[in-house]
Amino acid sequence: MTPWLRRALVGLATAVVVGACGTPTPTVSPSASAPAPTSSPSPAASSSGSPAPTGPTPEPTTSVVTDGPIAASGSIAVLGPNGAMSIIDAGGRSVPVPSDGDGTFGFPTWSPDGSRVAAARSTGADVAVVVIDAKHVAAGQRIQPKVVFQKDGVEPFYVFWSPDGKEISFLASEGTDLKLRIAPADGSAPLDGSGRGSIVRAGNPFYYDWLADDRLLAHIGNGASGFLGELGLDGKASPPIDGTPADFRSAVVSHDHKSIAFVRQTQGIDNEVIVTARDGSHEEHLSVIGPTAIAFDPTGDTIGTIGAEDPSTLSTFPLGPLRLMDRAGKQRTLVDGLVVAFWWSPDGKTVGAMRVIQGKPAPSALPFGPSPTPTPGEVHLVFADVATGAIRSDPVVRPTSGFVNGVINYFDQYALSHRMWAPDGSSMLMPETDENGLTHLLVRYVDGRPPITLEGAIGFWSP
Repeated sequence: MTPWLRRALVGLATAVVVGACGTPTPTVSPSASAPAPTSSPSPAASSSGSPAPTGPTPEPTTSVVTDGPIAASGSIAVLGPNGAMSIIDAGGRSVPVPSDGDGTFGFPTWSPDGSRVAAARSTGADVAVVVIDAKHVAAGQRIQPKVVFQKDGVEPFYVFWSPDGKEISFLASEGTDLKLRIAPADGSAPLDGSGRGSIVRAGNPFYYDWLADDRLLAHIGNGASGFLGELGLDGKASPPIDGTPADFRSAVVSHDHKSIAFVRQTQGIDNEVIVTARDGSHEEHLSVIGPTAIAFDPTGDTIGTIGAEDPSTLSTFPLGPLRLMDRAGKQRTLVDGLVVAFWWSPDGKTVGAMRVIQGKPAPSALPFGPSPTPTPGEVHLVFADVATGAIRSDPVVRPTSGFVNGVINYFDQYALSHRMWAPDGSSMLMPETDENGLTHLLVRYVDGRPPITLEGAIGFWSP
């Protein structure tokens, strides 16, 4: 990586290039981040461990936080700087999530039907996985989160709903081990995880996507000793996929669960993105260099990927142009330059790509708004039309260090479980630092209209 690029990324957020210095082990703070699937985190969420009340109690305080609607539908689970959570609906009405004690929440993730939110919750000493009845909270009912898992010495940190919404998978640190666990979303299993089948598998790093309600596609470990293939929830593995997994993170599944994509090592730093049917047939290949991130179009089987095209920009995290490959193997560049993360819109028609402009680093206080003449060192959120390649808007952004360390470094895994896009595809959420060093959650619109500013450290949309 060139010195200017390293400086630009460091200016973007204090520790943005943790990945450039080796395997990251981000610490967690309520205002900043949840840990990555590769690390042993400090707790970011917690629970009192007592059974949650089931009946409504007095209405919590509500407020209207915008002058107009944010989107056509959906709700946002927002974390404040103190780790408290609130639900903001598409009309701009905010309701706090009740939580007894001094617990703080980790990154919230919505159930597939948008009725519930799951998160880790921590008091600093104990960590639990909890489920929040978002519909009742939004209706003003003070219902405490339901604890579905809690065990001494186990620290859950990454939460991902099953496709049918009946179970919650989560990665947890247990001493020096990293384990994938499963808990029923209704809390019907023993809360300490002692029930049969609560542990799927151990491994580090551990990345996965859902193939079905009872099956996963997992990438565990690295290199020749790593595992890449299908897992049942009982931990039993199908024969691993042929070839050596390259230095990448999440293997991913198409929306119809018929195709999978992953990165295979070929020779040295040369790798290839592979898209194939689940049985290994009909392979298509795209050449990449070094670390690579991939994500499927949520409505089709086009794969998006970022990684170096030139060894001069090679880093220890994915960095390079955003390229697309369809199921027939046709390839094209959608966003050129140095892209560090990207997110498909729900309808697959637009991609939001975070791109660093090459050149000397910009001043530490970056302006907001569109930039028709990009300044070297700026960071842009590029909204690109997938069909035409046209740039719909290109605002300068300044993501928070917590978002960079907690999400961008692992955006491909979080994109599977945590939604940055509004359900109507009109906007994306972006945690940003303003000119005074204060953190806000900005609603960045695809059409370039002025953003809406929400008070919060990070937030995620419902489906």
